[in-house]
Amino acid sequence: MHPAPPGVSPILYTLLVFVHIFVTMVAAGLNASYVIWIMRGVKNPASLSFALRGVKFIDDYVANPCYLLGGLTGLLMILMGKPVAAFLWVAIGLYVLAMAIAYGVYTPLLSRQIKTLDALGPDHPDYQALARRSNQIGAAMGILVVIIVALKIFEPPLW
Repeated sequence: MHPAPPGVSPILYTLLVFVHIFVTMVAAGLNASYVIWIMRGVKNPASLSFALRGVKFIDDYVANPCYLLGGLTGLLMILMGKPVAAFLWVAIGLYVLAMAIAYGVYTPLLSRQIKTLDALGPDHPDYQALARRSNQIGAAMGILVVIIVALKIFEPPLW
């Protein structure tokens, strides 16, 4: 249970915690599905463009907005008086880094990957290089998300 800070409506705070956890679960779950989408596309090149466009749509219109809403609800909880332990500061820093990578690197890279696939095909070296880079960035972001979740679940005393 997440008790409300003093002076804050327990119902409002619990609802905020629920939204925070729910949207973060949705975002992380959808991100995890990208591997499945892309692997299916790689195994069936005729569906690769569809798979990448599906990932792009989910990323742009569901997963990333859910992450942003998760960040906003987390910020609101802090503004309401939620204590911020060291592990949470680390998680917040990793969240900011993950969002910067998502919007500054992964999303534009995925757009270039789709355009290159359409123009040159899946076997072209330029497309292959973009696909490898996209997979590496996606894996790095996945690791960041797992670390953030672990920090929030285990709440380790860092210092």
